[in-house]
Amino acid sequence: MAKQKLSVNVREELRAGIPAPMLRSRPTPRPAPTPGERLRAAVDAALAELSSTTSPDDPTRHKLDDLLVGGLAWSAATGDTCRIEPAVHDVRTARVRLDADDPAGARTALLAAREGLGRSLPSQRESR
Repeated sequence: MAKQKLSVNVREELRAGIPAPMLRSRPTPRPAPTPGERLRAAVDAALAELSSTTSPDDPTRHKLDDLLVGGLAWSAATGDTCRIEPAVHDVRTARVRLDADDPAGARTALLAAREGLGRSLPSQRESR
């Protein structure tokens, strides 16, 4: 094992006292995320896809289901599910309707979910 020679006497540096804390600039405060914003984006995308076709094929229905599951997963991961529970229930109903090949029922449930998500947004509450 080779010995290494330090250029600074460590003991003298430790005796000098505690080093001064690093000065950091204050972080700019981030705006709080809106509850259900990712679910709202998923609902809007699914509604746009459903409005472009009257009867979606299997791959399209699977894509819509994946989109809605992703939005539900984000809501669960961020703890928003309890804040937007009626909209979450409507999205789950829309997934069941899509699985049953009922795009009209899915569209109705998604419209109800979007309405529920719109009511939960603080910025829209203040502007009303």
